[in-house]
Amino acid sequence: MLAHEEEQRASYRFCEDPWPPYTDGEVGRHPEKGMAVELFREFAARMEADFELMLLPWKRCLHWVKTGQFDGIMLLTRNEERAQYLLFSDPVHHDVNLVWTRQGRNFQRDFNSFEDLKGLKVGTVAGFNYGEPFNKAVEEYELDIDEGPSILSSLKRLDLNRIDVFLVNRDAGEQALKSEPLLRSRLKYQAGPFEKVPFHIGLSAESPVTREYSQLNDTIADMREDGTLERIFHPHSSPAPLEN
Repeated sequence: MLAHEEEQRASYRFCEDPWPPYTDGEVGRHPEKGMAVELFREFAARMEADFELMLLPWKRCLHWVKTGQFDGIMLLTRNEERAQYLLFSDPVHHDVNLVWTRQGRNFQRDFNSFEDLKGLKVGTVAGFNYGEPFNKAVEEYELDIDEGPSILSSLKRLDLNRIDVFLVNRDAGEQALKSEPLLRSRLKYQAGPFEKVPFHIGLSAESPVTREYSQLNDTIADMREDGTLERIFHPHSSPAPLEN
């Protein structure tokens, strides 16, 4: 689809669901802004390719990439199921899920292990990949999982004591609460049993975009070296505390 500069630039379609601060906008439309949007603007400039970005319901995005109707996924974490139909780029970002609770609640446990979640109603978001260690812990400790349709809906359920804890990374949680200052004031987060996980670009195994795999990784390496990835994903240089 590409190769020679004098020929038409390659054009690829990538999808994501609305996932602030990484992608922001309405389902069925191009994302308006977000870290992943800025990332793909850099890819377009450096790789001399065009990327059409679209926001879709998450399961539909996964399915259409699996079948080759879309060329890839803008940003996601890796698991074995996804690896059956995706080629993952080198990491562009790392993040970690935290344990969010309501201010004033004392659980008399430190959440250093997944076993500390036993006996609590644990909020998650449908379709999110929480990792194999968490999935195994759900089975081993018979954790009571409450899946919500979105981050904000789960944070509201947390505020109403319909769930005891909610699991999400700091950036996504804070972004969801950006227009809810009173709700934010009633919630807090702390470090939990999760380890940092890498975020990747996912390329459909059914798409010619896999030809760009080496160039994509070279571009990511250049962006890491020249500080572009740091600028995109960490616009404020001071690290955030793991308790708030």
